[in-house]
Amino acid sequence: MSKIFFLLLFSTIAFSESSFWSYNHSYSLKKDKLVRVEIKKDYLPTKKSDGILEFRWTLYKAKKLVLLVSYEGFKTQYLLEKKHKRDVVSINLIGDYKSVGSRSFAIIKFSDFDDKKKVANLEVMIRDENKRMEVRFLDD
Repeated sequence: MSKIFFLLLFSTIAFSESSFWSYNHSYSLKKDKLVRVEIKKDYLPTKKSDGILEFRWTLYKAKKLVLLVSYEGFKTQYLLEKKHKRDVVSINLIGDYKSVGSRSFAIIKFSDFDDKKKVANLEVMIRDENKRMEVRFLDD
């Protein structure tokens, strides 16, 4: 009986995980190739860089990836590895949320690196439970 319960619980979680993310996009990036994501929020922008998420990687050495991220003009640098909890970057997108569970955020996940092609595989996932944003992934 308990095996059936766990099987049903696992299948429910597996199918509901895809609907957890409102937006999802994968990238295969070469060094210093800039990715731009435009995020239109449900209120008017106050400056030119409002709602602009940009990132690129600059170095891959010793199985670690250096990722440069800029969101609304605030620049940060991350060191990512392919280990649990060291392969993702979390960015809060909107600061006015009613509860922590309903906040809008983006995740940039480092999934793999191809040494022959010198290409990093990254995935951007955005959670917008309250449907307050419109997201456009820009490709060159």
